[in-house]
Amino acid sequence: MKRSLTVWAAAAGIVVASLTGCSAASGSAAYGQDAAAAPAADKGKGGHNDADVRFSLEMIPHHWQAIQIAALASERGSDSYVKTLAKEITKHEAADIRVMSGWLRSWRVEVPSGDIDLGHDMPGMISKTQILALEGRSGADFDRLWLSVLAKHLDAGVAMAEKAAGSGEHQGTRDLANKIVKTQRAEIEQIVDHLQ
Repeated sequence: MKRSLTVWAAAAGIVVASLTGCSAASGSAAYGQDAAAAPAADKGKGGHNDADVRFSLEMIPHHWQAIQIAALASERGSDSYVKTLAKEITKHEAADIRVMSGWLRSWRVEVPSGDIDLGHDMPGMISKTQILALEGRSGADFDRLWLSVLAKHLDAGVAMAEKAAGSGEHQGTRDLANKIVKTQRAEIEQIVDHLQ
Protein backbone atom coordinates (compact mmCIF):
# COMPACT_ATOMS: atom_id res chain seq x y z
CA MET A 1 0.00 0.00 0.00
CA LYS A 2 3.01 2.25 0.53
CA ARG A 3 3.71 2.05 -3.22
CA SER A 4 0.06 3.03 -3.92
CA LEU A 5 0.51 6.18 -1.86
CA THR A 6 3.73 7.03 -3.72
CA VAL A 7 2.04 6.50 -7.08
CA TRP A 8 -0.95 8.57 -5.97
CA ALA A 9 1.31 11.39 -4.81
CA ALA A 10 3.14 11.45 -8.15
CA ALA A 11 -0.13 11.43 -10.08
CA ALA A 12 -1.60 14.13 -7.87
CA GLY A 13 1.43 16.33 -8.49
CA ILE A 14 0.99 16.01 -12.24
CA VAL A 15 -2.69 16.91 -12.14
CA VAL A 16 -2.26 19.73 -9.62
CA ALA A 17 0.30 21.25 -11.99
CA SER A 18 -2.20 21.02 -14.83
CA LEU A 19 -5.01 22.50 -12.76
CA THR A 20 -2.85 25.53 -11.99
CA GLY A 21 -2.14 26.14 -15.65
CA CYS A 22 1.07 24.25 -16.36
CA SER A 23 1.93 22.04 -19.33
CA ALA A 24 -1.08 19.72 -19.29
CA ALA A 25 -3.33 22.63 -20.25
CA SER A 26 -2.11 22.28 -23.80
CA GLY A 27 -4.10 19.05 -24.24
CA SER A 28 -3.08 16.21 -26.53
CA ALA A 29 -2.71 15.78 -30.26
CA ALA A 30 -4.93 12.71 -29.93
CA TYR A 31 -7.70 14.92 -28.61
CA GLY A 32 -7.37 17.60 -31.31
CA GLN A 33 -8.06 21.12 -30.06
CA ASP A 34 -7.08 22.32 -26.61
CA ALA A 35 -9.53 20.76 -24.16
CA ALA A 36 -8.93 23.65 -21.74
CA ALA A 37 -10.42 26.07 -24.28
CA ALA A 38 -13.84 24.38 -24.11
CA PRO A 39 -15.29 26.27 -21.09
CA ALA A 40 -14.55 29.64 -22.69
CA ALA A 41 -16.20 28.51 -25.92
CA ASP A 42 -19.50 27.59 -24.29
CA LYS A 43 -19.58 30.18 -21.51
CA GLY A 44 -23.13 31.42 -21.13
CA LYS A 45 -24.49 29.15 -23.89
CA GLY A 46 -27.28 26.72 -23.09
CA GLY A 47 -27.98 24.93 -19.85
CA HIS A 48 -27.11 21.62 -18.31
CA ASN A 49 -28.98 18.69 -16.83
CA ASP A 50 -28.37 15.89 -14.33
CA ALA A 51 -26.68 13.75 -17.00
CA ASP A 52 -24.08 16.50 -17.59
CA VAL A 53 -23.35 16.80 -13.88
CA ARG A 54 -23.19 13.02 -13.42
CA PHE A 55 -20.79 12.69 -16.36
CA SER A 56 -18.25 15.10 -14.84
CA LEU A 57 -18.71 13.70 -11.32
CA GLU A 58 -18.01 10.15 -12.55
CA MET A 59 -15.48 10.85 -15.29
CA ILE A 60 -13.16 12.89 -13.06
CA PRO A 61 -12.43 9.93 -10.69
CA HIS A 62 -12.27 7.63 -13.73
CA HIS A 63 -9.63 9.90 -15.30
CA TRP A 64 -7.79 10.20 -11.96
CA GLN A 65 -7.45 6.44 -11.82
CA ALA A 66 -6.10 6.29 -15.38
CA ILE A 67 -3.49 8.90 -14.41
CA GLN A 68 -2.59 6.90 -11.31
CA ILE A 69 -2.01 3.68 -13.24
CA ALA A 70 -0.10 5.69 -15.85
CA ALA A 71 2.29 6.60 -13.04
CA LEU A 72 2.74 2.87 -12.36
CA ALA A 73 3.62 2.37 -16.04
CA SER A 74 6.39 4.96 -15.90
CA GLU A 75 7.82 3.24 -12.84
CA ARG A 76 7.39 -0.46 -13.71
CA GLY A 77 6.97 -0.71 -17.48
CA SER A 78 9.68 -1.55 -20.01
CA ASP A 79 7.91 -1.16 -23.38
CA SER A 80 8.39 2.26 -25.01
CA TYR A 81 4.80 2.08 -26.33
CA VAL A 82 3.49 1.60 -22.78
CA LYS A 83 5.54 4.51 -21.44
CA THR A 84 4.51 6.82 -24.31
CA LEU A 85 0.83 5.89 -23.95
CA ALA A 86 1.02 6.50 -20.19
CA LYS A 87 2.43 10.00 -20.80
CA GLU A 88 -0.28 10.80 -23.37
CA ILE A 89 -3.04 9.57 -21.06
CA THR A 90 -1.68 11.66 -18.20
CA LYS A 91 -1.52 14.72 -20.44
CA HIS A 92 -4.96 14.63 -22.04
CA GLU A 93 -6.87 13.24 -19.06
CA ALA A 94 -5.41 15.94 -16.78
CA ALA A 95 -6.64 18.53 -19.31
CA ASP A 96 -10.10 16.92 -19.28
CA ILE A 97 -10.17 17.01 -15.47
CA ARG A 98 -9.40 20.72 -15.61
CA VAL A 99 -12.30 21.34 -18.01
CA MET A 100 -14.84 19.22 -16.11
CA SER A 101 -13.79 20.75 -12.78
CA GLY A 102 -14.49 24.19 -14.25
CA TRP A 103 -17.95 23.10 -15.35
CA LEU A 104 -18.79 21.65 -11.94
CA ARG A 105 -17.64 24.82 -10.18
CA SER A 106 -19.74 26.95 -12.55
CA TRP A 107 -22.74 24.73 -11.71
CA ARG A 108 -21.94 25.06 -7.99
CA VAL A 109 -21.29 21.34 -7.63
CA GLU A 110 -18.40 20.09 -5.49
CA VAL A 111 -15.49 18.80 -7.59
CA PRO A 112 -14.45 15.21 -6.72
CA SER A 113 -11.12 15.05 -4.95
CA GLY A 114 -8.15 13.37 -6.56
CA ASP A 115 -7.62 11.68 -3.20
CA ILE A 116 -9.25 8.40 -4.21
CA ASP A 117 -8.36 4.84 -3.35
CA LEU A 118 -6.56 3.24 -6.31
CA GLY A 119 -8.96 0.30 -6.05
CA HIS A 120 -12.14 2.39 -6.16
CA ASP A 121 -15.39 0.40 -6.44
CA MET A 122 -17.40 2.68 -8.77
CA PRO A 123 -18.52 0.82 -11.92
CA GLY A 124 -15.85 0.95 -14.62
CA MET A 125 -13.01 1.44 -12.16
CA ILE A 126 -9.96 -0.77 -11.75
CA SER A 127 -10.29 -3.16 -8.79
CA LYS A 128 -7.93 -3.41 -5.83
CA THR A 129 -7.00 -6.91 -6.99
CA GLN A 130 -5.94 -5.58 -10.38
CA ILE A 131 -3.96 -2.75 -8.78
CA LEU A 132 -2.13 -5.21 -6.52
CA ALA A 133 -1.39 -7.45 -9.51
CA LEU A 134 0.09 -4.47 -11.39
CA GLU A 135 2.15 -3.44 -8.37
CA GLY A 136 3.55 -6.98 -8.13
CA ARG A 137 4.88 -7.07 -11.70
CA SER A 138 7.51 -5.33 -13.76
CA GLY A 139 8.99 -5.37 -17.24
CA ALA A 140 7.21 -7.20 -20.07
CA ASP A 141 4.93 -9.02 -17.62
CA PHE A 142 3.74 -5.67 -16.25
CA ASP A 143 3.36 -4.19 -19.74
CA ARG A 144 0.95 -6.87 -20.95
CA LEU A 145 -1.18 -6.78 -17.81
CA TRP A 146 -1.20 -2.96 -17.77
CA LEU A 147 -2.37 -2.77 -21.39
CA SER A 148 -5.10 -5.33 -20.73
CA VAL A 149 -6.34 -3.53 -17.60
CA LEU A 150 -6.14 -0.15 -19.33
CA ALA A 151 -8.13 -1.35 -22.37
CA LYS A 152 -11.00 -2.44 -20.09
CA HIS A 153 -10.80 0.85 -18.19
CA LEU A 154 -10.91 2.84 -21.43
CA ASP A 155 -13.85 0.77 -22.66
CA ALA A 156 -15.80 1.63 -19.50
CA GLY A 157 -14.96 5.29 -20.15
CA VAL A 158 -16.34 4.98 -23.68
CA ALA A 159 -19.62 3.61 -22.29
CA MET A 160 -19.86 6.49 -19.80
CA ALA A 161 -19.13 9.05 -22.52
CA GLU A 162 -21.63 7.53 -24.97
CA LYS A 163 -24.34 7.82 -22.32
CA ALA A 164 -23.51 11.49 -21.67
CA ALA A 165 -23.33 12.30 -25.38
CA GLY A 166 -26.83 10.89 -25.80
CA SER A 167 -28.52 12.30 -22.71
CA GLY A 168 -26.60 15.47 -21.81
CA GLU A 169 -27.92 18.95 -22.50
CA HIS A 170 -24.67 20.93 -22.08
CA GLN A 171 -22.90 21.35 -25.41
CA GLY A 172 -19.42 21.28 -23.86
CA THR A 173 -20.21 18.00 -22.11
CA ARG A 174 -21.52 16.43 -25.30
CA ASP A 175 -18.48 17.63 -27.27
CA LEU A 176 -16.03 16.27 -24.68
CA ALA A 177 -17.97 13.00 -24.40
CA ASN A 178 -17.86 12.51 -28.19
CA LYS A 179 -14.14 13.31 -28.20
CA ILE A 180 -13.51 10.75 -25.43
CA VAL A 181 -15.46 8.09 -27.35
CA LYS A 182 -13.42 8.68 -30.51
CA THR A 183 -10.03 8.89 -28.82
CA GLN A 184 -10.45 6.00 -26.39
CA ARG A 185 -11.81 3.69 -29.08
CA ALA A 186 -8.69 4.44 -31.13
CA GLU A 187 -6.47 3.79 -28.08
CA ILE A 188 -8.23 0.47 -27.44
CA GLU A 189 -7.69 -0.61 -31.06
CA GLN A 190 -3.99 0.27 -30.81
CA ILE A 191 -3.67 -1.65 -27.53
CA VAL A 192 -5.34 -4.74 -29.03
CA ASP A 193 -2.98 -4.57 -32.04
CA HIS A 194 0.02 -4.17 -29.74
CA LEU A 195 -0.98 -7.17 -27.62
CA GLN A 196 -1.26 -9.52 -30.64
